Amino acid sequence: MTCPETHQINGPRPAVPEAPLRLARQPSRSAKPATLPTGCAASRRWISLLTSWPLNRQQSSPVRSGETAARAYRDVLAIPGARALIGASAASQIGNWLYNAALLGYVYSATHSAVWVGAATICKGLPYVLLGPFGGAIADRFPRRTVLLAGDVLRMLVMAAIAATVASAGPVALVIAFTALASAAGSAEKAAAMALLPRLVGEVRLGPANALLHTVQALGVVIGPAIGAILLAVAPAWVAFAANGATFAVSALLISAIRADTAPGGPRTSGAAQLAEGLRTVRTTEFALRLIAIVAMVEFIYGAQTVQLVVYATHSLGLGSGGYGILLTAAGAGGVVSAAANGRLATGRRVALIVIVTGSLACASQLAYAGVQVLTIALAVTVIGNAGLVSCQVVGETVLARIVPREALGRVVGTFFAVSRAAIIAGAVVASVLVASTSLRASLVILGAVALAIILLCGLGLRGLDALSAQHADALASRVKVLQGLPVTAGVPQIVLEQLAAAARFCPLPSGVDVVVQGTPAHAFYAIADGRVVVHRDGTAVAHLGPGDSFGERGLLDHAPRNATVTTEMDTTLLHVEGHALLDALEAAPTLRPALDLSHPAPGAQVPPGETAVVDDPHWAQA
Repeated sequence: MTCPETHQINGPRPAVPEAPLRLARQPSRSAKPATLPTGCAASRRWISLLTSWPLNRQQSSPVRSGETAARAYRDVLAIPGARALIGASAASQIGNWLYNAALLGYVYSATHSAVWVGAATICKGLPYVLLGPFGGAIADRFPRRTVLLAGDVLRMLVMAAIAATVASAGPVALVIAFTALASAAGSAEKAAAMALLPRLVGEVRLGPANALLHTVQALGVVIGPAIGAILLAVAPAWVAFAANGATFAVSALLISAIRADTAPGGPRTSGAAQLAEGLRTVRTTEFALRLIAIVAMVEFIYGAQTVQLVVYATHSLGLGSGGYGILLTAAGAGGVVSAAANGRLATGRRVALIVIVTGSLACASQLAYAGVQVLTIALAVTVIGNAGLVSCQVVGETVLARIVPREALGRVVGTFFAVSRAAIIAGAVVASVLVASTSLRASLVILGAVALAIILLCGLGLRGLDALSAQHADALASRVKVLQGLPVTAGVPQIVLEQLAAAARFCPLPSGVDVVVQGTPAHAFYAIADGRVVVHRDGTAVAHLGPGDSFGERGLLDHAPRNATVTTEMDTTLLHVEGHALLDALEAAPTLRPALDLSHPAPGAQVPPGETAVVDDPHWAQA
């Protein structure tokens, strides 16, 4: 629920016999109350915004002025859970591209038919399109770590089945059927990983973390096919599929090292209802549809170029049958090169401009290919175009993860991923038709011009995205500032504060509201940003708390009912932190527990499952 602005509550307060309560006011580290977000800073020159970090801001970006992208990436990789997730993605991506090369090579060698190769390609990609939204619903229904583990284990078993079928010279149709099953088993991977990432790194470091995920994917494009080709050349075909199964085993081992998470909160509904709610979130979240459309156009061009560049490398560049592999390697290099800027771009203040410019670069490569027949220039175009493609993906996904409600993120990412895969397939089909019916050059010009026009048109609808993104960043910075001002958080790592802040919200309350009620279950921790509250037990006031103080942690730590009632004495702004977030923070930062134990030594309560009210007062909560 949201926090209403005003509502007066007067009435008797419950009295529950309990052990004596000792609550003493904590001295604040700062006498000045933390300020709430007031708006966006003035915009800076557009050129610097594409390459520099925000200035005169604290905590609004994972990298402050003067720090490098390498420092941002080191900060992300210093987090064990993020390191495990990125490592698992690297293993999975290398295996996936190894598998791509091995599958198509095996099918063609066994059938000598382009039709069978096309069938294998469609059966591998189509399940992601059809099941992507359902995979997102799964990622929002079950613990994301569990979803990732299950997907890795299932695909490892399917790869073993494919290897056995190939080794025994089984039917190619069965191999293709197993291929579709493997894709279905991985349909929730992208959604679960993107939904898990904010919990691991915090919202502030989301941009660099997402950039790292895309960087390892680009490395997979370069390394995977090469390994697949080598294995096909020196070993029986089944070895390549067994090797891909081994990468899923490695991925599962790394995922298992991530601290277990709980199922996303909120009311439990049917899978169909969750899916419908996710689609509704995509439709109603401001800017979400336009962001998805822009990235989809970039993916459409990528799909088109899987067809066009094969012809282009052979006929325009005269490279022969191996020419496409050269361009594909240059494309992977472009993705790796983009890593130097993607962390900064994803946390810039002009994200709308960045998405439009990078998406336009990717699509403009079509027009460049139409007029270029020199290898060195073509390689440069490929590097720049794919760098733009990856940057557009990183920034688009990161912004989407910021503006979409956390509880629906998996479903939105699942829909986004399905649309992207559908765009790739559509691009390949349309390019094939255009190349056959017109010419290579005409197909490059037509698709490039149409894609650019759609991106620019969608870009007009992104006005206000920068302000919204800045508001999210400023609000998060304000919540972090309140948490930093608490004595109990002294020495707690910054990443833990950011994770707590991401699960927190400001609640302005009028005088007379019972924030916590003696004897009720605990579900949240509170920090006072402004105002004052009184703590009373059995109708007797025992303490007054103000800015820099906190309360509510005992119930979460000691699994006992609330041992006091806390009531606002004046207009008060509280920072409400979800109980599960505090308990997660205790596992990530063990030093926080002693500070909380010393703050208010008294018993507390357990976090109830499902969605909880902001305050305990039933009259105010219902109002």
